[in-house]
Amino acid sequence: MLSWPRPGSPSAVARYVYGGGSPDPAVVDQVRAALSTDFWFIAGYGLALAGFAWIFLLWAISAFGQLSAKYVAVAVGLTVAADLAKHALLDCAIRHHDSANLVTAAAAASIVKWCAGLLALGGFLATLGVFLRALVPWSRRLREWVSERAERWRWLGACSSALTWPWRWLRTRVREVAARSRWFQACSPGKTEIACSGRTGATWWRDLSPKPPPRRVKTDELSWGNAYYVPGAEDIRKSREGDPVQAICLSGGGVRSACIAMGVTQEFSKAPPIKLTPKIRRRFRRRAAAPKLIDAVDYVISVSGGGYTAGARLLAVHDNESPLLSQRFEEGSPEFDHFRRHSSYIADSPGELLLALTNVLKNLTASMAILFTLPAVLGSVLGYLLSRSVFSFAVMVPVPNQKLDRSPSLLCLTGHSASWYAVAAFALLAVLFTSAAMLVEFVSWKRWSEWLKLRLQSLALGSAVFAVLVLAVVAGLPALMRLCWWLGERTPGNQGGAAAAVSGLVGLNYLAAIAAMVWKDRDWLSKEATKLSSLKRLLPPGVVALILVMATLTVLLVAWLVALGCFAASVFQHATADGKENALVQMPFSSWWLPVLLLLTMLWVGSVDIASISLNPFYRYRLGQAFAVQRVKHADHWHAEAYDRNKFTWFNEFGKVPAGGPKFVFAAAATIAGKDKPAPGLNAVSYVLSHDYIGGPDLGWLKTPKLFREAPPRIKRDLTVLTAVAVSGAAFASAMGRHQKGFEKLLAISGARLGTWLPNPRFVANLAGAEKDECIDPADNKRPWPRSLPAVRGAGYYYRELLGFNYSDGRLVQVTDGGHYENLGLVEALRRRSRLIFCVDGGGDTPPLASGLADALRLAEYELGVTITFDDFPGYSLRDLTPGAGEPFKKGDPFYSLKDRLAKRTVAVGLITYPAASGLTEEERRGVLIFTKAVLCRDFPEWLLTYAASNGVFPHDPTSDQWFNEGQFAAYTEMGRIMGRQALKCVEFLTKVGKISNPTAPDLEKLCGAKGRTAEPALG
Repeated sequence: MLSWPRPGSPSAVARYVYGGGSPDPAVVDQVRAALSTDFWFIAGYGLALAGFAWIFLLWAISAFGQLSAKYVAVAVGLTVAADLAKHALLDCAIRHHDSANLVTAAAAASIVKWCAGLLALGGFLATLGVFLRALVPWSRRLREWVSERAERWRWLGACSSALTWPWRWLRTRVREVAARSRWFQACSPGKTEIACSGRTGATWWRDLSPKPPPRRVKTDELSWGNAYYVPGAEDIRKSREGDPVQAICLSGGGVRSACIAMGVTQEFSKAPPIKLTPKIRRRFRRRAAAPKLIDAVDYVISVSGGGYTAGARLLAVHDNESPLLSQRFEEGSPEFDHFRRHSSYIADSPGELLLALTNVLKNLTASMAILFTLPAVLGSVLGYLLSRSVFSFAVMVPVPNQKLDRSPSLLCLTGHSASWYAVAAFALLAVLFTSAAMLVEFVSWKRWSEWLKLRLQSLALGSAVFAVLVLAVVAGLPALMRLCWWLGERTPGNQGGAAAAVSGLVGLNYLAAIAAMVWKDRDWLSKEATKLSSLKRLLPPGVVALILVMATLTVLLVAWLVALGCFAASVFQHATADGKENALVQMPFSSWWLPVLLLLTMLWVGSVDIASISLNPFYRYRLGQAFAVQRVKHADHWHAEAYDRNKFTWFNEFGKVPAGGPKFVFAAAATIAGKDKPAPGLNAVSYVLSHDYIGGPDLGWLKTPKLFREAPPRIKRDLTVLTAVAVSGAAFASAMGRHQKGFEKLLAISGARLGTWLPNPRFVANLAGAEKDECIDPADNKRPWPRSLPAVRGAGYYYRELLGFNYSDGRLVQVTDGGHYENLGLVEALRRRSRLIFCVDGGGDTPPLASGLADALRLAEYELGVTITFDDFPGYSLRDLTPGAGEPFKKGDPFYSLKDRLAKRTVAVGLITYPAASGLTEEERRGVLIFTKAVLCRDFPEWLLTYAASNGVFPHDPTSDQWFNEGQFAAYTEMGRIMGRQALKCVEFLTKVGKISNPTAPDLEKLCGAKGRTAEPALG
């Protein structure tokens, strides 16, 4: 196919002219010679692309990557086959003069070649990513080795060995790097281990996961049995020597829940322990102060806002005195006063509010850069390729151009029938393969026929995919460019209009993100949508939120395509200016600012960590300034001082109480999609963080101290107590578990995300299991697992959040608010087989329902086999917590208006029953749940009742309100103290009747009257 530029042609004439005229014998000979030579070129690039595709196939990890690798491999074959077909058709066209059909067929083959070639180039990009991923651990180990020996090198003198040591060092390092490489190990008879900075060379993952103990669980309860596996929990249970394991659960609910939890724990810091075993007594025997209840429990499990208080108490005891938990945050203490002064922790001044809004804008801008860099680069490349005659997709054969109403720069985008022939070829193949599959079903029902049918259906799907690809390139892309050009021509001021459009897009996203975060009734949109009678009849629950997600992604796709089309049209315009072949190169220097800016943005996007451009660092910092405090002494005066921002609260150092005390567990949630996703509507699994282990029963566990040693620096920065507090309270995320409402993708787009990406225990377990062919799924034994955790959580993780690609076997998992799994922490206490649980519910459930408790009870029954009933302790009935159940004030009383909001008490008692799968003996399978909830009662202090009468929303201020004033702080803290006192009175009452150590003791006559009603306990 011949083409030549016509620089002198007027703008109304197409830039390229193809074919035409009588064939010149000399030209025909030159074309044949060129075609013969080109066969060697085809063989060369075919082998190169095949090699890249082969590497991609071998090293693809995820299911999506493996599927993409297969399509890339097929694309390589299509590219080579189409190129050979084009050469053969051109040769025939030269021999048979005026054969328009052969020319058109050659053009169609050329179109298929370039369209498939674009996909085949994905193998090269994937191979580049594989090698970069393989170089990361090598470079990290080399950097650590250099750092360790820097001090030694400093003392090297000017001796003769100084001239030779670089070569000896280089030779040794090359050998060590080779010993760590995958290919060297595959060829060596044994494994090579090299100690480096505490690592075991290439086998750092071997001891990172704890080995689960053998357990005897019936097969029909195997799922429950697996859900109870928590490393270290059995040791704590044995330390109780048969007495119940005790736990305190602090629920989520933002600063509202934090204030309530603070009040409750202050009361628990005054009360004596329920029972001390000899081992626990030995733990505190050298302490001057006697331990209190909060010191002697086994677990403090917190979720979201409850974690604010838990983290504050944990960090407050890390000072020179190493006090007990009960000796900090007492009423009137310096640290409690600091908490009170910073209860509006996000921003309590105009300057801090401006800083918070600036952070949101910064993250939004960074997210927009990540989001639109790819279409900008891809559009620029495609626009340039379309401008070149040899790469032209839209016009491959001579056509007279009469469409003079179109922009001169877009005349080359005139379509031709060859484009549609290329699309029709793949569409025809899809139809043929589908028909063949149907025929196989018709003629046979045997096993081989099912195999053949599935293969034919796969070929049909592949053909349809390539038909869509060709259609998108030869018709969709030119149409998109024309549309964007048309819109640009009609935009006043062109560049100014484009800038206004970009600014408007960023501004709209900014306002929408702010609204999504601070709007008190964020569920309003989905609620209003479900109110429509037609939707209620047609759509099941949850579908409305899914429709909102799809609508958001659709709008985003439109914006993405517009960006691609604009950049493609712009580059095409400059490349075809005045019909000059090198018009793009001859652009003035002042016009190169956009490509340079695009290149710099690409470099930045390739190196940025998305956790650093989210709201998580800012959120963590603000939480630290309010809750991470220590008691310090200056000039004989004690006061509370916030932790320095540059001081890392590493989990292995700050995650436990130095003086001895409970184990702190920060409950978060990991978002999982795909074949291992949890039950519909749940969308998340348990992921907890503590000083010794992180993870959960679904994904597995990792040893926190060893993970800290092995993790890359950027991930290591997230293994802190403050990060655990922030992540456990990451209410805003691109995936929100059971609380999906439809606006989550907007938060991902805007960068208003509080969660982060942390190491996946299942990935580490698969890495260790693949060495011994012991993976649960045999197919995983042959997968090319990466040998390191990612150094940065790059742009790929941003797109994963946006598209919901949360694989259960990925190197990292997205970790968000624990309330997205379960908001009370009760399930985590039951998972650790606690038999005396104080559950503090500071959530904002809509009265009169206890939705948080209902979710926890349902989850415990279906995931652990645990049942909790509230009928065994009538004196502490759950219905007594219902607003309206309490005795109202008399008519005319100033508090009469509270009649429908008053409950009888704040405490209810439930009987816990564990299944055999828990591993407990028959005598140990009963426990007591002391559940206390934030509700109004008649016997509250008068000032608190006055506050409630003046604030109708109390005690259910929305979680979006994180700007508590002095009145809110005092009201919720005092309510927490009352809840704590009533819970302690309940313990005293149950202890008298023997219900703490043995909830099923046969002395119910002490608890119940003649008619089975419980004697009224004092509320306290």
